[in-house]
Amino acid sequence: MFAQIVDGFATMLTPMSILLILVGVIAGTILGAIPGLTATMGIALILPVTFYLDPIMGISMLIAMYKGGMFGGSISAIMFNAPGTPAAAATALDGYALKKKGYPRKALRLALISSTVGDLVGNLTLIFSAALLATVALMFGPPENTALVIFALTLIVFVTGNSISKNIIAILIGLMLTTMGSDPQTGIPRFDFGIIGLSGGISIIALVIGLLAVSEVFQTMEDHYRSKVNKSKPGNSDNDSINVIAAKEDDNITLKDINDVKRTLGRSSVIGTVIGALPGLGPVTAAFVSYAQARSKSKNKKKFGEGEKEGLVAAETANSAVGSSNLIPLLSLGIPGDATAALIFGALIIHGIIPGPQLIQNNGSIVYGIFAGMLLATLFCLIFNWYASNIYRKIAVIRPTVLIPVILVLCIAGTYGYSQATFDIIVMFVFGVVGYIMRKVEIPLVGIIIGFVLGPRLEESTRQALSISGGKIDVFFMKPISLFLLLLSLFIILNFIRKTIKTKKNMNNDIGL
Repeated sequence: MFAQIVDGFATMLTPMSILLILVGVIAGTILGAIPGLTATMGIALILPVTFYLDPIMGISMLIAMYKGGMFGGSISAIMFNAPGTPAAAATALDGYALKKKGYPRKALRLALISSTVGDLVGNLTLIFSAALLATVALMFGPPENTALVIFALTLIVFVTGNSISKNIIAILIGLMLTTMGSDPQTGIPRFDFGIIGLSGGISIIALVIGLLAVSEVFQTMEDHYRSKVNKSKPGNSDNDSINVIAAKEDDNITLKDINDVKRTLGRSSVIGTVIGALPGLGPVTAAFVSYAQARSKSKNKKKFGEGEKEGLVAAETANSAVGSSNLIPLLSLGIPGDATAALIFGALIIHGIIPGPQLIQNNGSIVYGIFAGMLLATLFCLIFNWYASNIYRKIAVIRPTVLIPVILVLCIAGTYGYSQATFDIIVMFVFGVVGYIMRKVEIPLVGIIIGFVLGPRLEESTRQALSISGGKIDVFFMKPISLFLLLLSLFIILNFIRKTIKTKKNMNNDIGL
């Protein structure tokens, strides 16, 4: 075993291997930063090229692209509120708000450190305990997956935001949107209203970019117009503060910033790693569950969504931890955890490497070489983006009249590039208008996205569980894991009700009723 580790690391530490990993990180970061053009797309395009490379070099380059893309998505999320990847939608909640306060570099570097920590924890977990976590993942069937999604939705409804009713409305909107398209089991069209473009459902990229980025563009245009009107009024000659968000002098990360969020870093790394080890859930689920958990544990709950460091750290740490831990079921059991893992599965097959329980025994030096490449990719991602953040932050001082057209072009290009469908551009603008209206009535946009992301998983798992049990609902209470998660969800609801009653009782006592 030791000889295989040495051989694998020696193969990785060559000039060509190092160069390919660096190229992968930079390319992935750029692709991830452009809304819609995800690193997964880049991996799919260069996958055939790996056939001509050494297995360790080729697969490590693919993984490096994925890691770069995971952080790249947070760059546009923080700078434009336009998540480069769906997983970065949670990062945008506090990252963009922190940037608007005049701390773009602090937000970027805090996200980078969070991403590095989560990624490193995921790497080490994959290396040392892949077999153990894969065994746990095997225990999750349809009933357990259903209960896990219900638990995640319960967390998000009752521990994020100030209005439970608006959270529920947002989640329900997201869940209803997932029913458009083809039935996942029968393939029969449903709720497509005879529109061919909706026959395959709504594109998640069109929805996320429309709700977050395009609606933000509309809001910025309104604010810019109002500032011009106010400035033109007699006696009002103040500077147009909305045009330029100047970075403040202390726009840098400090040891105190890291110390303030160290518990969130650890907790979110664990959440992301565990969720990543469960096939099918992915970084979006991990990011929002971690965000909700961080808010429930924070002393500054009301500041979440307004530039709270813990919110940014929780989201970015968890989604990055998934980037490595989702390879656990792939390498240990031969089960791809998400689309990227499926592409890497294809790369392994191209080289005649069969993922599964015998992988390390049969191809130990290759596996450990890939592990070394993953650690090297994490290091390169940290170094490259740490210094590149000085360039990213300069975007913060670009005037809206210049920036808005650029963002719209990127949104259109990203949406079209993701699906190659002109119809999705229309969908993007429709959701841009919807998001703009939702902002006015204070319906949380993130709730719609969460419902849309988790909806298919909830429907698929529930229908599978009921099919297995012959339609009996007790299947969800007969499995220990699903029962525990459902009871935990019930506890959260009852605890919220208890706190609400107690708060009202204290208010009545204060006013003498």
